[in-house]
Amino acid sequence: MNWLDITSEDMPKVIRKVKGVCVVPWGSIERHGPHLPLGTDTLIGQAVAERAAAIEPAVVFPAMFLGQIAEARHCSGTVSLDHGLLLTMMRALCDEIGRNGFTKIFILNCHGGNNGLVSYLLMSMLQERKPYIVYTNKGGLLPEDAKKWKEMVKGDDGHAGITETSAMMHLLPGGVRLGNIRDKNDGRRRGVLGNLKGAQNSFWWYADYPTHFAGSPDGAGEEKGGFFVDAMARSAAAHIRSIKKDAVTSRLAHAFYSAAEKGGRAGR
Repeated sequence: MNWLDITSEDMPKVIRKVKGVCVVPWGSIERHGPHLPLGTDTLIGQAVAERAAAIEPAVVFPAMFLGQIAEARHCSGTVSLDHGLLLTMMRALCDEIGRNGFTKIFILNCHGGNNGLVSYLLMSMLQERKPYIVYTNKGGLLPEDAKKWKEMVKGDDGHAGITETSAMMHLLPGGVRLGNIRDKNDGRRRGVLGNLKGAQNSFWWYADYPTHFAGSPDGAGEEKGGFFVDAMARSAAAHIRSIKKDAVTSRLAHAFYSAAEKGGRAGR
């Protein structure tokens, strides 16, 4: 059930049917090595969300293709917006989804660069009472799928490596350009900041992978990609299922906001 396909008249009925759950896939527009489309994360996220909703009904919002990707601003085709703007946009989007009657919003994060922003977005929701709860995905594949995937993938995986290349071979075969890879060692870790002895700064990713390519796509295949996308969908569907059943968080939210509105006296 894609949001864009639902009529205005049907929306209230659909919301009841899915028990108030809306899934928002969140990707990015960024370089994925020399061989994968700029929209890889977004395309995978949309596919995973739609397949998950086919397993466990939920409304799927159009994939958010603008993500946190400041670390790839030097790469052609990347779209990197101000982080404050992104946060404001996502908060406003959640408010609009909530205004339409959804009470549970599941942000399906499909881009590693979004991790910090998603985490902060969730914490920022504590600043004022909301009529909805925002959730996100943690962990990876379900245990059985994770075990099988580990057996299927041999080699140096990473950003634009075996996993993402396989997924795009499955979803958009014509968009994969393996012939663009001229240096098989391009995805190696440079380790330029080893002198910091474990300390970290803003350039940690650029120091290791300046071409935004990590690992190797050697061993990637369409069949593997189909399994991976379906496995991700099964994991997301499990999240949707648990979110639907969650009655604890709404009680916690009410107690928290009530205490905060009283000046925190209940916490003393």
